[in-house]
Amino acid sequence: MDAAAAWSPVRRPGGSAGAKLPPSRWHGTFVPGSWGIGVEAEGVPEGYASVVDGLQAALIGGFVGALVISALNLVLDWQRGRRSADDNQRQRAHDLEVLVLEQYHQMQQAATQDAVRLRDARIARLHDDARELARALFDLERLALLMQWGRSADGPELERLELSAHAHFESARAGLTLDPDGARLTASFESLTREIAQYQSMIQSHRVLVEARAVEQVVEHADQLEVQRAKVVEGTKAAVSETMDVLRSVAVPIEAPKAPLSVSQTPGGEAALPHAARSMELIANPP
Repeated sequence: MDAAAAWSPVRRPGGSAGAKLPPSRWHGTFVPGSWGIGVEAEGVPEGYASVVDGLQAALIGGFVGALVISALNLVLDWQRGRRSADDNQRQRAHDLEVLVLEQYHQMQQAATQDAVRLRDARIARLHDDARELARALFDLERLALLMQWGRSADGPELERLELSAHAHFESARAGLTLDPDGARLTASFESLTREIAQYQSMIQSHRVLVEARAVEQVVEHADQLEVQRAKVVEGTKAAVSETMDVLRSVAVPIEAPKAPLSVSQTPGGEAALPHAARSMELIANPP
């Protein structure tokens, strides 16, 4: 049987009965026994090619997707690492700032306690010296009053008052010399003693003029004597007032040192350690 005679109508799937394929379209790789399915032989290779292309595309797409996912994971890991490093840096900066503030607080307490201790010691020392100086001033005031009366019976008392005034002053002089404000009190006392010495000299001159009966000179000198007596009185009041002012200037509260800059406010983020209390520099060294 030849090929033309062997060709018979075959129903194609989904087609009409009697549809025939011409022998010219048969493939040369016909396999005996497969006549029923060899009718679609021309479509089989094209389907395989599309499947292979699809698999290749899927493999390529999966590889590219894996690369993209890996790149995204790397970026996300880098961002997480960066955030973690930033968080750690901020935490370290915060811990450093807390440590600096704790150290500052401790230094502030120590400096304030030292300043208070030095201030109290200075107040106690000045209080004792001021008491001796006030006693000396009162003796000088009493001395000037007795000079004004000019009674001969007051001679021993005048001498006692003069010696007592100088003794009290010498007792306070050492402490006043070592105190920054002690020079003011020493100067006030020495100025008052000069005025009293001048007053005593004028009283003696006035007695000589009275004994000489120089009336005009006595009147004129009496006015000068009154002016000098007023200077002595004012000098005594000024010395007492100066002593009280010095004591008030020392008995003041101790100001706490200023807080240091935070770590975030210092250049380069470095910790700024506080300095010693400024109030300590205002306290004199004890004798």
